[in-house]
Amino acid sequence: MAQGWQSLVTAGQVVRGVCYASPADFVGKPTRLITIPPERVGLHGEYDYYGLAKRVQARFKERLGRVDAAKIVVKQRGAAVVLSGHLDSRTTLEDLIDLAMRVEGATQVEVYDLQLNDLRSSQDGGLQNGVLRVA
Repeated sequence: MAQGWQSLVTAGQVVRGVCYASPADFVGKPTRLITIPPERVGLHGEYDYYGLAKRVQARFKERLGRVDAAKIVVKQRGAAVVLSGHLDSRTTLEDLIDLAMRVEGATQVEVYDLQLNDLRSSQDGGLQNGVLRVA
C-alpha cells in the first residue's frame, strides 16, 4: 500500500492530505474497514453521509412524481428517516412511511411538522392536539 500514499504533508506531528488506495490494496484486510453502514450508502453504492435520505427521496420521486415529492423534506438522523413538509392526505403519508421503512438502512421514520391538505383524513383518528399520530 506504500504506492497508495500520496499528497501527504507533514507539519510537526500533524499529517494532512489524501491517501489514495486501490481495491487490491485491501485484499486480506478486515472487511469492517471497507464496509459502508447501510444508512450511509449513496444512490450509486458510494459512501454518502446523507445516503439514506437521498435514497428515500428518490423513492418518493418515483412514487409521487418530482413536483409532489418536492413538497416533502426528507432528512436523516443516523438510521432514522425524518419527514416534514406538505401532503395531500393521511393515506399518502402512511404509504410514504411504509415506503421509507422498506429502504435498506432505515430503522424508523419520524414525522415532524407535516401539514395535511385534507383535514378530514386526519380527523378520523390521527390528529390529536395538533399532532399527527400514526400507528
